[in-house]
Amino acid sequence: MDIATTAKTMGKDEFLQLFTNQLKYQDPMKPMEGTEFSAQLAQFSSLEQLYNMNTKLESMLTYQSSLNNGMALNLIGRNVKTHDGAGGKVTGAEFKDGVTYLKIDNSKTYMLGEITEIY
Repeated sequence: MDIATTAKTMGKDEFLQLFTNQLKYQDPMKPMEGTEFSAQLAQFSSLEQLYNMNTKLESMLTYQSSLNNGMALNLIGRNVKTHDGAGGKVTGAEFKDGVTYLKIDNSKTYMLGEITEIY
């Protein structure tokens, strides 16, 4: 679940709409000071950069997830040891909610990150 679904925040489209409405309805006899205008433009620029960064991070997470899935498939049939000292042969893999799990022949399922040794 991302932050946008848990809390309502102003996105770039809402900010731009609010900003243009503010410019449309401002009193021409009392225009916004240059520093206020510059500050709002800087806020919009920052918002746009954060949006772009979030998009890139989501792409990186998708790529990382596909790498983890490929790594998990390569472990099928191999013996592994887990963080709790258990071990066994990897019999399968499960991909759920962006997390990669390995099924071990000891009837347990472990996250890929819980594997400490491959032999």
